[in-house]
Amino acid sequence: MIKKIVPILILIILLTVRLNLALGQDSIRGNYSLVGQIPKKNSLKNIIFEEFINFGCSHCNKLHKASKNFRIKFSEKVKFVDIPILFRGQNDAPLRLYFIAKKIGKGDLVKNELFKASFEHGVNVFDPGIVNFLARSLGINKEFQMEKQKDWVNELIAEGKIKAEKYRITGTPSIIIQQAMKMDIGRYGSMSNFIKKIPETIEDLIQ
Repeated sequence: MIKKIVPILILIILLTVRLNLALGQDSIRGNYSLVGQIPKKNSLKNIIFEEFINFGCSHCNKLHKASKNFRIKFSEKVKFVDIPILFRGQNDAPLRLYFIAKKIGKGDLVKNELFKASFEHGVNVFDPGIVNFLARSLGINKEFQMEKQKDWVNELIAEGKIKAEKYRITGTPSIIIQQAMKMDIGRYGSMSNFIKKIPETIEDLIQ
Protein backbone atom coordinates (compact mmCIF):
# COMPACT_ATOMS: atom_id res chain seq x y z
CA MET A 1 0.00 0.00 0.00
CA ILE A 2 2.81 2.38 0.94
CA LYS A 3 4.66 1.58 -2.30
CA LYS A 4 1.58 2.67 -4.27
CA ILE A 5 1.17 5.91 -2.32
CA VAL A 6 4.82 7.07 -2.57
CA PRO A 7 4.84 7.61 -6.39
CA ILE A 8 1.59 9.57 -6.13
CA LEU A 9 3.04 11.80 -3.37
CA ILE A 10 6.18 12.38 -5.44
CA LEU A 11 4.07 13.36 -8.44
CA ILE A 12 2.01 15.77 -6.32
CA ILE A 13 5.18 17.35 -4.90
CA LEU A 14 6.70 17.78 -8.37
CA LEU A 15 3.53 19.35 -9.71
CA THR A 16 3.33 21.67 -6.71
CA VAL A 17 6.95 22.77 -7.18
CA ARG A 18 6.38 23.46 -10.86
CA LEU A 19 3.22 25.41 -10.07
CA ASN A 20 5.02 27.46 -7.43
CA LEU A 21 7.80 28.23 -9.89
CA ALA A 22 5.26 29.34 -12.46
CA LEU A 23 3.14 31.38 -10.08
CA GLY A 24 5.74 32.34 -7.48
CA GLN A 25 8.87 33.49 -9.27
CA ASP A 26 6.91 35.20 -12.04
CA SER A 27 3.97 36.39 -9.95
CA ILE A 28 2.78 39.97 -10.26
CA ARG A 29 1.92 41.64 -6.97
CA GLY A 30 -1.54 43.06 -6.44
CA ASN A 31 -5.18 42.13 -5.97
CA TYR A 32 -6.70 41.27 -9.32
CA SER A 33 -8.50 38.71 -11.42
CA LEU A 34 -7.53 37.76 -14.95
CA VAL A 35 -9.59 38.87 -17.94
CA GLY A 36 -6.83 38.19 -20.48
CA GLN A 37 -3.35 36.74 -20.77
CA ILE A 38 -1.15 38.07 -17.98
CA PRO A 39 2.21 39.49 -19.11
CA LYS A 40 5.44 37.94 -17.90
CA LYS A 41 7.13 39.68 -15.01
CA ASN A 42 9.22 42.72 -15.97
CA SER A 43 8.50 42.22 -19.66
CA LEU A 44 6.86 45.50 -20.65
CA LYS A 45 8.29 48.85 -21.71
CA ASN A 46 4.94 50.58 -21.33
CA ILE A 47 1.65 49.71 -19.66
CA ILE A 48 -1.94 50.39 -20.70
CA PHE A 49 -4.00 51.44 -17.67
CA GLU A 50 -7.71 51.59 -18.54
CA GLU A 51 -9.96 53.25 -15.98
CA PHE A 52 -13.72 52.85 -16.32
CA ILE A 53 -15.46 55.79 -14.69
CA ASN A 54 -18.89 57.32 -14.28
CA PHE A 55 -19.18 61.06 -13.73
CA GLY A 56 -21.86 60.53 -11.09
CA CYS A 57 -19.83 57.99 -9.12
CA SER A 58 -18.47 59.24 -5.78
CA HIS A 59 -15.80 56.50 -5.66
CA CYS A 60 -14.61 57.57 -9.12
CA ASN A 61 -14.32 61.11 -7.82
CA LYS A 62 -12.26 59.92 -4.85
CA LEU A 63 -9.94 57.94 -7.13
CA HIS A 64 -9.69 60.92 -9.47
CA LYS A 65 -8.47 63.12 -6.62
CA ALA A 66 -6.19 60.49 -5.09
CA SER A 67 -4.48 59.52 -8.34
CA LYS A 68 -3.36 62.89 -9.71
CA ASN A 69 0.23 62.67 -8.43
CA PHE A 70 0.36 58.97 -9.25
CA ARG A 71 -0.53 59.70 -12.87
CA ILE A 72 2.12 62.40 -13.12
CA LYS A 73 4.80 60.13 -11.62
CA PHE A 74 4.14 57.27 -14.03
CA SER A 75 3.16 59.31 -17.10
CA GLU A 76 6.23 58.23 -19.10
CA LYS A 77 5.71 54.50 -18.64
CA VAL A 78 1.94 54.18 -18.25
CA LYS A 79 -0.68 55.14 -20.81
CA PHE A 80 -3.72 56.20 -18.79
CA VAL A 81 -6.97 55.72 -20.70
CA ASP A 82 -10.18 57.02 -19.12
CA ILE A 83 -13.30 55.21 -20.35
CA PRO A 84 -16.48 56.95 -19.16
CA ILE A 85 -19.53 54.71 -19.12
CA LEU A 86 -23.19 55.10 -18.23
CA PHE A 87 -25.61 53.46 -15.85
CA ARG A 88 -29.26 52.87 -16.62
CA GLY A 89 -31.24 56.02 -17.31
CA GLN A 90 -28.23 58.34 -17.65
CA ASN A 91 -27.90 60.66 -20.65
CA ASP A 92 -24.65 60.43 -22.62
CA ALA A 93 -24.13 64.22 -22.92
CA PRO A 94 -21.18 64.34 -20.45
CA LEU A 95 -19.41 61.54 -22.35
CA ARG A 96 -19.77 63.50 -25.59
CA LEU A 97 -18.37 66.62 -23.91
CA TYR A 98 -15.45 64.67 -22.46
CA PHE A 99 -14.44 63.02 -25.74
CA ILE A 100 -14.63 66.29 -27.67
CA ALA A 101 -12.61 68.05 -24.96
CA LYS A 102 -10.03 65.27 -25.06
CA LYS A 103 -9.68 65.69 -28.82
CA ILE A 104 -8.73 69.35 -28.38
CA GLY A 105 -6.44 68.74 -25.41
CA LYS A 106 -8.87 69.64 -22.63
CA GLY A 107 -9.94 66.20 -21.49
CA ASP A 108 -8.44 66.48 -18.01
CA LEU A 109 -10.03 69.89 -17.52
CA VAL A 110 -13.51 68.65 -18.43
CA LYS A 111 -13.12 65.47 -16.39
CA ASN A 112 -12.22 67.57 -13.36
CA GLU A 113 -15.10 70.02 -13.94
CA LEU A 114 -17.67 67.25 -14.37
CA PHE A 115 -16.66 65.67 -11.08
CA LYS A 116 -16.59 69.07 -9.41
CA ALA A 117 -20.07 69.86 -10.70
CA SER A 118 -21.37 66.53 -9.39
CA PHE A 119 -19.77 66.48 -5.96
CA GLU A 120 -18.99 70.07 -5.03
CA HIS A 121 -21.98 71.82 -6.59
CA GLY A 122 -24.43 68.91 -6.44
CA VAL A 123 -25.78 69.26 -9.97
CA ASN A 124 -26.88 66.51 -12.32
CA VAL A 125 -24.17 66.32 -14.99
CA PHE A 126 -26.32 63.93 -17.01
CA ASP A 127 -28.71 66.79 -17.72
CA PRO A 128 -27.93 68.02 -21.29
CA GLY A 129 -28.67 71.58 -20.19
CA ILE A 130 -25.98 71.40 -17.50
CA VAL A 131 -23.52 69.95 -20.02
CA ASN A 132 -24.27 72.78 -22.46
CA PHE A 133 -23.65 75.27 -19.66
CA LEU A 134 -20.31 73.63 -18.83
CA ALA A 135 -19.28 73.68 -22.49
CA ARG A 136 -20.01 77.42 -22.67
CA SER A 137 -18.32 78.24 -19.37
CA LEU A 138 -15.20 76.30 -20.38
CA GLY A 139 -14.99 77.98 -23.77
CA ILE A 140 -15.52 74.87 -25.88
CA ASN A 141 -19.19 75.28 -26.79
CA LYS A 142 -18.49 75.82 -30.49
CA GLU A 143 -16.54 72.57 -30.77
CA PHE A 144 -19.09 70.74 -28.65
CA GLN A 145 -22.08 71.80 -30.74
CA MET A 146 -20.28 71.02 -33.99
CA GLU A 147 -18.94 67.62 -33.00
CA LYS A 148 -21.30 66.11 -30.41
CA GLN A 149 -23.33 64.02 -32.87
CA LYS A 150 -20.44 63.02 -35.13
CA ASP A 151 -19.80 59.36 -35.89
CA TRP A 152 -16.42 59.34 -34.17
CA VAL A 153 -18.04 60.39 -30.89
CA ASN A 154 -20.75 57.74 -31.22
CA GLU A 155 -18.05 55.15 -31.92
CA LEU A 156 -16.09 56.03 -28.77
CA ILE A 157 -19.21 55.77 -26.62
CA ALA A 158 -20.09 52.42 -28.20
CA GLU A 159 -16.50 51.19 -27.80
CA GLY A 160 -16.58 51.96 -24.08
CA LYS A 161 -19.80 49.97 -23.71
CA ILE A 162 -18.34 47.01 -25.61
CA LYS A 163 -15.18 47.02 -23.48
CA ALA A 164 -17.24 47.21 -20.28
CA GLU A 165 -19.19 44.14 -21.38
CA LYS A 166 -16.01 42.33 -22.41
CA TYR A 167 -14.40 42.89 -19.01
CA ARG A 168 -17.71 42.34 -17.18
CA ILE A 169 -17.66 45.77 -15.59
CA THR A 170 -20.56 46.04 -13.16
CA GLY A 171 -19.44 49.07 -11.15
CA THR A 172 -17.06 51.97 -11.19
CA PRO A 173 -14.27 52.75 -10.87
CA SER A 174 -12.83 49.64 -12.50
CA ILE A 175 -9.19 49.32 -13.54
CA ILE A 176 -7.92 47.01 -16.27
CA ILE A 177 -4.15 46.78 -16.68
CA GLN A 178 -2.68 45.64 -19.98
CA GLN A 179 -6.07 44.29 -21.09
CA ALA A 180 -5.51 41.36 -18.75
CA MET A 181 -5.61 42.28 -15.05
CA LYS A 182 -8.86 43.49 -13.52
CA MET A 183 -7.85 45.17 -10.29
CA ASP A 184 -9.95 44.37 -7.20
CA ILE A 185 -9.93 47.85 -5.71
CA GLY A 186 -12.16 46.86 -2.80
CA ARG A 187 -9.53 44.51 -1.40
CA TYR A 188 -7.15 47.46 -0.92
CA GLY A 189 -9.50 48.98 1.66
CA SER A 190 -9.52 52.55 0.33
CA MET A 191 -8.72 54.56 -2.78
CA SER A 192 -5.67 56.09 -1.12
CA ASN A 193 -4.32 52.67 -0.19
CA PHE A 194 -4.96 51.41 -3.72
CA ILE A 195 -2.91 54.31 -5.10
CA LYS A 196 -0.21 53.58 -2.53
CA LYS A 197 0.05 49.90 -3.50
CA ILE A 198 -0.61 49.88 -7.26
CA PRO A 199 2.98 50.99 -8.05
CA GLU A 200 4.07 47.51 -6.89
CA THR A 201 2.03 45.97 -9.69
CA ILE A 202 3.47 48.40 -12.23
CA GLU A 203 7.03 47.76 -11.02
CA ASP A 204 6.50 44.02 -11.49
CA LEU A 205 5.37 44.57 -15.07
CA ILE A 206 7.83 47.20 -16.28
CA GLN A 207 11.30 46.22 -17.53
